[in-house]
Amino acid sequence: MEIKGEYQIDASREAVWDALNDPEMLKKCIPGCESLEQISDTELKAKVMAAIGPVRARFDTRLSLENLNPPQSYTLVGESKAGMAGFGRGSAQVRLEESNGGTLLTYNADFKVGGKLAQVGSRLVMGATKKTADDFFGTFSRELDPGAMRMDIDEATGGAVSSMTWKAIGAAVAVLLIWWFLLR
Repeated sequence: MEIKGEYQIDASREAVWDALNDPEMLKKCIPGCESLEQISDTELKAKVMAAIGPVRARFDTRLSLENLNPPQSYTLVGESKAGMAGFGRGSAQVRLEESNGGTLLTYNADFKVGGKLAQVGSRLVMGATKKTADDFFGTFSRELDPGAMRMDIDEATGGAVSSMTWKAIGAAVAVLLIWWFLLR
């Protein structure tokens, strides 16, 4: 499942980059994050409690940062396991662009789930993923800028359309966010 989204943040690109690489900031923003530990400059591990439909489980997650291009972009690759509840794997490309005197954070993620999670149904998993992504990016953005705006992607043009409402973000980020934001 693929998820994408954009947030306009009234902060410098360097400040947003630093926050995306700050384990304490990430722990604060990841829904259900119980612990987050930095293993190396490019690796993290986390424990996150998450519920997707009737499946509630604690996920052990490992994340790694690849294709680092500070302060413009990186790829987050993660794997999360929750015993019999299932597993998830994914990656996300995160880009930061100077925009309107602040920073436009754009992400495009792809996730795959297995085990009981895959049996729950794609609609439920997609909904939970969207909500988790929106919760994470919304909290993250508001920590840096209380007036931060989520941008809706216009599917017809591919451009961003400003939205004052915090609706669910794209699709599969929950899995990636559960990996990325759990692993950061």
